Amino acid sequence: MNAEDKIRQLEEQINRLSADLHTSHQQLLQLQEELRMLKQGMGLPMAKRTLSTPIEERQKLGLEHFIGLKLIHLVGIIVLVIGISIGVKYAIDGQLISEAMRIVLAYAAGILLLILSIRLKKNYQLFSAILFSGSMASVYFTTYAAFAYYHFIPGTVAFLVMVALTVYTIFMAIRYDRKEIAIVGMVGAYGIPFLVSANSERVDLFLSYILLINLGIVFLSFRKSWKLVGQLAMLITWVSFIGWAMLRYEESQQLLALAFMIAYYLLFCLDALAFLFRQKKALSFVEIQQLIINNTALYLAALCICNHITASGSVFVWLAIMALGMAVLFPLENRLLQLLTIQALIVLLLFISFKWEGLTVTLLWVAVAVSLFIWGIIRKKSWVRLVAVFLVGLTLAKLLILDSQNFSAIQKITCYIAIGILLLLGSFYYQKLGLGEKKD
Repeated sequence: MNAEDKIRQLEEQINRLSADLHTSHQQLLQLQEELRMLKQGMGLPMAKRTLSTPIEERQKLGLEHFIGLKLIHLVGIIVLVIGISIGVKYAIDGQLISEAMRIVLAYAAGILLLILSIRLKKNYQLFSAILFSGSMASVYFTTYAAFAYYHFIPGTVAFLVMVALTVYTIFMAIRYDRKEIAIVGMVGAYGIPFLVSANSERVDLFLSYILLINLGIVFLSFRKSWKLVGQLAMLITWVSFIGWAMLRYEESQQLLALAFMIAYYLLFCLDALAFLFRQKKALSFVEIQQLIINNTALYLAALCICNHITASGSVFVWLAIMALGMAVLFPLENRLLQLLTIQALIVLLLFISFKWEGLTVTLLWVAVAVSLFIWGIIRKKSWVRLVAVFLVGLTLAKLLILDSQNFSAIQKITCYIAIGILLLLGSFYYQKLGLGEKKD
C-alpha cells in the first residue's frame, strides 16, 4: 500500500469516527432531554448539571462558544427585528399595506418564530428558546398595537389574549427549563394592566391581578430555584404599587391598599425564606438582600398610605418582632439579624423625629444609644455597641449642624453635657470591662 492509499484510508476512518461521534453526541443529548422531561413530570429534583462530553467542557471555556451560542443569537434577533421594522415603516410610509395587513403580518412573524422554535427545540434547545422569546414578545406587543393604536379588538379581548400568552410563556419556561423565557413572560404579564387599561379606576382589579401574577411567579421561583425571577417580580411589584400610591392613591382606598401591601410583603418574604427551609442552610447574600429590600419597600409604601407617625411606629414594631423571631428560630443567621436590627433602629429614629421635635428628639436618640450600649454589654455583642457609639456620633452631628441654630442656650448646655458624659462613661466601661480587646 502506497502513501496516498494510506492517507485516503486514514481520512475515511477519521470521517467515519467523526460521524459516529456526532451521532453519539446527538443521542446523548436526546437521552438527557428525555431524562429531564421524565424527572420534571414526576416532580423529582432536577440535577444542576447534566452529563457533557469533554469537547463540550472545553467549548464552555472558550470565547467562540460564547459568541456562537449566545451573542450571535441575540444580535441576530435584534438585527432581524430592526430589519422588519424598517421594512414595515417603509411600507407604511409608502401606503403599501393597510392597517389591518400590518397587524396580520406582525402576527404572522410572531407565529413563524414560534413554529421555528418548536421545530428546532429537539436538537437546538438554546436557539429554540431565543426564538420562542422573540415570538412571544412580538405577539404581546402586536396585540397591544391592535388594541391601542388601531382599535381592532376591544380591551377585554386584548386583556384575555395577553393573560393567555403569559400563562403559556410561563408554562414553556418550565418546559424549556430556562428562566430567560420566564422573564419575557413576566415583562408581558406586568405590562398588561398598563398597556391595556384605559385609565380604569378599578384599583381592586389591578392590585388583584398583580397579586395573582405574583403567586404564579413565586411558585415558579421556588419550583425551579430561579431566585432572579422572584427578585425581579418583587422589584416590579413594589415600584408599581408605590408609584400608584404616590400618584393615584385616595384616602378612601386605605383599607384596600393596606391589605394588598401586606399580602405583597408576606408573599415576597415567603419567597426569600422558602430557600432557607428548603435547603436547610444559611441564607445567601442575595436572599438577605431580598428581605431587606422588601422591608424597605414596605416602609416606603406605608409612608404613602398612612401618616408618617403611624407608618413608622407600625413598621418598627414589625421589624423588631421579625428580628426577635429570626434570633429565636435561626440563631446562626447573624448577618440577617444585624441588618434587621439596624433597619428597625433607623425606623425607630425616624418615628421619634416624626413624633417629637427639638430637644426631646435629641434626648430620645441619646436614650436609644444608651439602651443599645447596655444591651451590647449584656449580650456581649460588639456590633451592637458599635452601633450605639455610631448613634451617639450621629446625635452629636445633629446637635452641631441642626439643633445649634434652634436651641436655646440652656438646651445646648444640657445636650452637650449629656452627650459628653455619655461618651466619657462609654470610654470608661470600654477600659474597665476590656471591651473590644477580643471578638465577642
